[in-house]
Amino acid sequence: MKPMVKKIVKVCLLFLISSIILYITFTLSAFHQWCTQNQISMSKNSDELLQKLDPEKIQELGDTIHVFKEVIENEHNDLDEKNHTIGEYYDPLGFSVWAYLNQGIQEIIHKYTTISILLGIAITSAYIVITNQKLNQTLKISLGYFGVIAIVPPIYMYSWTGRFWNMITMYGQMPKYFYILYTIIFIVMYGINYKIGKKMTKELNKAMCN
Repeated sequence: MKPMVKKIVKVCLLFLISSIILYITFTLSAFHQWCTQNQISMSKNSDELLQKLDPEKIQELGDTIHVFKEVIENEHNDLDEKNHTIGEYYDPLGFSVWAYLNQGIQEIIHKYTTISILLGIAITSAYIVITNQKLNQTLKISLGYFGVIAIVPPIYMYSWTGRFWNMITMYGQMPKYFYILYTIIFIVMYGINYKIGKKMTKELNKAMCN
């Protein structure tokens, strides 16, 4: 396999793996938060969980379901030409519970798709820049870190709102964990590459002397 093809495959794999790992991590974290908010435990049995239930949160959950129920009883179904409400087709309470759970799960599934892909692109871009032997260290940091930090937030905001905003809004509304995670990942990648490059240079100089 040619070196160029190998590099392209490596870059594509890095993008896919990093995006998938980030998406799974963010999504599992969001799912855990959702379960905690709704007092659902994966580790405790029903009896243990029942003893620790917060009545106020249960009341809040009941109020939320009640709102869904009221909407469903009055909301019209657009699937046919007749003036029917959804409550005439489905049990309002059962449908309300389903609608609440479906809304929560859908939000969890789709919430971190964009940011995971953008972080994957950012990591891949940093890798390409950092491993480029033709660039000096200053350019690597400027393009690989500051360049990516400057480009990703506007793209993220545009993907959500369909327009570009002012600088404060674009960079201020960007999730803070993006800056933290990318900084850590960039430092680790840069450090590893720098150490490898330094070791290779040392071995090359030693070989030339011999």
